Amino acid sequence: MSWNCTWGLDTIFDVMNVNFFKHIVNRLRILLLRKHKLRLITLLFMTLLLSLVETFGISIIMPFISVASTPDMLDRGRYNAVFRFLGFTSKDSFIFCFGIGIIAFYIFRAAYNVFYTYIQNRFALGTFRYLANNLYEKYLSIPYKLYVQKNSSELHTGISHAQNVSMILLCIMQICSDAVTVLMLYSFMVIVNWRMTILLTVILIGLIAVIIKIILKNSKKQGVKAADGNYNLGRVQSESYNNFKFLRLKCAEDYYMRRFDNATLTISNAQVISTTLGAMPRNLLESIGFSLLVGAVLLILFRYGSAESIIPVIAMYALALYRILPSINKMLSNVNQAAYLEHSLDIVYEHFMQETVHEGSEPVTFNSSISFDNVSFQYLRGPVVLREVSFKINKGDKLAVTGPSGSGKSTLIDLLIGIHKPSSGSILVDGMELNDGNVRAWRKKIGYIPQSIYLFDNSVAENVVFGSDYDEKRLIRALEMANIWDFLRQKDGLDTPVGEGGIQLSGGQKQRIGIARALYNDPDILVLDEATSALDNEIESKIMDEIYDVGKNKTLIVIAHRLTTVEKCERRLSMDNGVIKGIQ
Repeated sequence: MSWNCTWGLDTIFDVMNVNFFKHIVNRLRILLLRKHKLRLITLLFMTLLLSLVETFGISIIMPFISVASTPDMLDRGRYNAVFRFLGFTSKDSFIFCFGIGIIAFYIFRAAYNVFYTYIQNRFALGTFRYLANNLYEKYLSIPYKLYVQKNSSELHTGISHAQNVSMILLCIMQICSDAVTVLMLYSFMVIVNWRMTILLTVILIGLIAVIIKIILKNSKKQGVKAADGNYNLGRVQSESYNNFKFLRLKCAEDYYMRRFDNATLTISNAQVISTTLGAMPRNLLESIGFSLLVGAVLLILFRYGSAESIIPVIAMYALALYRILPSINKMLSNVNQAAYLEHSLDIVYEHFMQETVHEGSEPVTFNSSISFDNVSFQYLRGPVVLREVSFKINKGDKLAVTGPSGSGKSTLIDLLIGIHKPSSGSILVDGMELNDGNVRAWRKKIGYIPQSIYLFDNSVAENVVFGSDYDEKRLIRALEMANIWDFLRQKDGLDTPVGEGGIQLSGGQKQRIGIARALYNDPDILVLDEATSALDNEIESKIMDEIYDVGKNKTLIVIAHRLTTVEKCERRLSMDNGVIKGIQ
């Protein structure tokens, strides 16, 4: 028995205090702000008060039952002292007021429990909001070269992991609440009969230690599996929805259904095991705890022939265990839940610690030229994409950038528009170097038209404005310059829906919406990154004529494979294998 007790105490200390909770607390200490920590301390004080209320609620029942069943107890001992101190002369009046007082206390107890639950959940979900907002802000601020190496499902699931962190906070607060309640009731049991209490303690600690060891080992494993399953679930949905047309063409429904089924199977199996582990403590603890209590009564009956003298003690123990065992069960269930969600905390922590870029809007003027000075660029993984590129673009130039696929054309443009930063060298605008302090102001001078125009499921107006200040006159003017306003007037005008990804528009119409989006803020520079390569020759020629027309007073930079696309450009820059082969 002594070995079991020692092993149990060591296990609880090692697993709960040192390894498990220390890891969680260290992560939360870094993730949470000072105001969150202060609110958490306030909640812990509220938890202490809740535990006092719960303990008092249990301990007051036995004296009331004793006095109500045997009023003569008011004639002696502590009961008599309280009776006289409160100035009562009638035993019936005392018992009546005692009962009314208990009823009032239990009404207060219920109200306080509801209030505590509200405050607790508001804190936890407020923390989720803080974590989710900060994660989303970080996702929008990560360097583009880091973003292109991430899967979008990883970012989507990051927010759901933030919600799991709020659940961990709830688990910790509930564990603290139940732990204080158990300690107070345990102290009360020690005062009543320390020998029986210690015997129960030794047995229960050994049992709890075994349960904790099983729960933590398996719940952590299932939590990792569930997180992987959710990631794969998001990934397969994203792939299938974004490639829906091609999926139907290839008859690949069965392939995606198998992947979807495997992901949901992983999640459901993990949750089944975790839920089963969560139910295990209650069944074991209640069975063993009350079996020990009944066994003690049988032992006394067998040895002394009567248990009348200890009936009050046994009743108190039964009442205390009736409250303690569910509290211990809740503690272990919350340990199980926290262990299951611990991987989410690690993911949120890693996402919080990832590299971000803090950019400013210091003024940038573009009156003369843009210069690349020995600019090189390399992604986080892979070879150098650009090598010591140097050239100059004068204001008002119409520059064509040509070269085979993989020559570095798009990377060059990404550097020009401020999405990438050079690995070495510098980009100068009117002699001022582009940097994190002024890049946002620089981007506002650029209208960018990519090859693939992404339109979200909203109106044409929302797609063109795209987060800028709404100005109807400016909006209509941009649509007119893009030669799509006449078409829209035959529909719902600015409120014309485009469908997700612009599915309700043709390829040429989507490109014109993209042009209008680029022109809406009247940029100094228009950049086309193979913007018409997906269109047929006739539509491409028409759209390029429109672009040259609206860009005649702007600096125009065009990437294209077809020479006919760039025949109106006055200057040509040819690239191959990350270096400039020629410029004119």
